[in-house]
Amino acid sequence: MKIIYIHGMNKQKFSSASLRQRWLSLLKRGLEQSHQQAHFAYLKRHIRIPFYGDLLSRHHLHNVLNASTLMPQDWPRFPFQSPIKSQPPPHLNQYSPEICEIPELKVEDAMTFNQKLKFISILSRNTLLRDFVILLNHFPRLHDTLIKKFLIETYSYLANSTFMQQVHQRIGQQLHGDKPCILMAHSLGSVIAYHYLLLHPELNVQRFISMGSPMAFRVIQEHLPQPVHRPKAIKGDWINFYCSDDFLTAFPLSEPPFQFQQAIINQEIRTSIYHPHDIDGYVQHPEVIEALLELL
Repeated sequence: MKIIYIHGMNKQKFSSASLRQRWLSLLKRGLEQSHQQAHFAYLKRHIRIPFYGDLLSRHHLHNVLNASTLMPQDWPRFPFQSPIKSQPPPHLNQYSPEICEIPELKVEDAMTFNQKLKFISILSRNTLLRDFVILLNHFPRLHDTLIKKFLIETYSYLANSTFMQQVHQRIGQQLHGDKPCILMAHSLGSVIAYHYLLLHPELNVQRFISMGSPMAFRVIQEHLPQPVHRPKAIKGDWINFYCSDDFLTAFPLSEPPFQFQQAIINQEIRTSIYHPHDIDGYVQHPEVIEALLELL
């Protein structure tokens, strides 16, 4: 069975090949942690990853903030008397993925003072960002303005029909026909996947796995075809994985308008406290691995 993975934003520094290499590396690590490494060869043959990360550059646009941290993508350069010699950027194929150990480090584990300080600082940052984003959900116009200004890729997909069609064209090269498949999507990718499935009811998605989806936010919902409903292309389960530490996906898809007749299966998991929204913590989690392998 073919497995389609739709990535999120901020992938401009990757190529189609290097993004595939990164995702397969993370998946392999997750399989090893779950003692399911025997499935890796099969998954590697059947996984398809439509790549649209280069489209933002083609439109001469640039994300100001990193979605996984809400921190600036680039910091201003300051002149120094003795400037540091710049190193050439690493080749795309030399990417070495961050290992996200699961289970997550617990507060009661033995840590040095500096480790405790870093842990508490990161936890405080995540809590503040989560509360801020949840507050924004009550002010969709302000939320929309901030997305337009700082998260250009998200806004381009939601509001620019040409950009949206180009993304859909990339996906259509891998996701078409009526053969059964599994669809996995992370972050903005889950919004794109949902929208694409609405437009193609002929598809035969046996399981839709969304990870770190921002679809619970009103500003996202308002840009989707109305009314929001379960796509006919999803013939099996829709499993939504979310993390309460993830400030972009702090709550499940269980409130209106997501109270579908065949309910979305919301599963709360723990990802990395240092990068709670990154794909690393989601795709390596044992419950995500189980959801992927169950239908194979």
